[in-house]
Amino acid sequence: MTVEIDNAKEEIKEIIGECISCGKCKKICPVLRAMKEEQYSPRGKVLILNNDHFEKIVYDCTLCGACEKTCPLDLKLCSAFIKARQVLVGKKKEIPANKEMIRNLDKIGNIYGEKERKED
Repeated sequence: MTVEIDNAKEEIKEIIGECISCGKCKKICPVLRAMKEEQYSPRGKVLILNNDHFEKIVYDCTLCGACEKTCPLDLKLCSAFIKARQVLVGKKKEIPANKEMIRNLDKIGNIYGEKERKED
C-alpha cells in the first residue's frame, strides 16, 4: 500500500473512531430515506469503515453534511467518506461513473463530457 492510502485510513479512523452509534444521523440522511437499509446510513458506513472494509457504498452518499449537523460529537463524517473514496481510488476500486468523470475532466474539461456551447 502507498503512504497516501495508509494516511487516509488513519485519518478515517481518527474521524469515525469516536462515533457512539447513537443513530441521530439516520433521522436526517436523504440516502437512508431513499434506500431504507442501515448500510446506507452514515452510521452504517461508519460501522463498515470501522471494520476496515472499504466498499463502494461510500459513493452512495450525497455529502450533504446533514449527518454532521445532527451529530452530538460534531464528527466530520463527510470528510471520512471522501477519504474512503480516496482509498478506493488508490486501490483502483472506484466505481465506473467516477472513472468516466475523471476521463471527461481530463479530455473535455468538465465532468459531464460536454463541450461548451456557443451562445448566439
